[in-house]
Amino acid sequence: MIGLDSVVFERVRASLRGSPFHFLLKEPPETRPAEQPDLYIAPARALVELSATGTPVIACGPSGLLRSAFLGGCADYLREPWTPEELELRALAVLSRAGRRFQFPWGTVSFEGKDLRTPGGIVALTHHESRLVRLLLRARGEPVPRSAIACDLWGSPARVSGRAVDMHVAAARRKVRRTVPEAGRFIICVRGRGYMIP
Repeated sequence: MIGLDSVVFERVRASLRGSPFHFLLKEPPETRPAEQPDLYIAPARALVELSATGTPVIACGPSGLLRSAFLGGCADYLREPWTPEELELRALAVLSRAGRRFQFPWGTVSFEGKDLRTPGGIVALTHHESRLVRLLLRARGEPVPRSAIACDLWGSPARVSGRAVDMHVAAARRKVRRTVPEAGRFIICVRGRGYMIP
């Protein structure tokens, strides 16, 4: 979320706590970020700065800016006033259309809501498994510590029992392997450093 009031950001984050999305409040990017987000949500006036990033943008603002926002390249438009629930549904639709894909030697995967589309079919993930896989795919090739995974899933590593992260990893790994046997372990453990999708 770029250029939105922090009160609006906190309201969206609190309302969509059970959502498969991980929301970040950022300033407009000066340059292309090293870690590309899946989607930007920004006021229509910030659309020009974001159109060059190649990332889909949901613009928001008054109805008078709708036409110019779509001509400026936004993927969708939220007319004020909008609700967090409307944002979630529109974001799912935009990401489904955008089809962010991840290449593997055994095929391509992408998300459909919280489920994973694979060459072997749809892998039905729970809310926590979906967030876990999204986090590991965003950091693909780098181990993510258990504490960082716990913070992403539950907000604090202190609130999580010892094996909760391991259980979610095992469940997600098992579901992917059952649908795509060639995927092997899909999520690997890097001793002392956390979990990783290579």
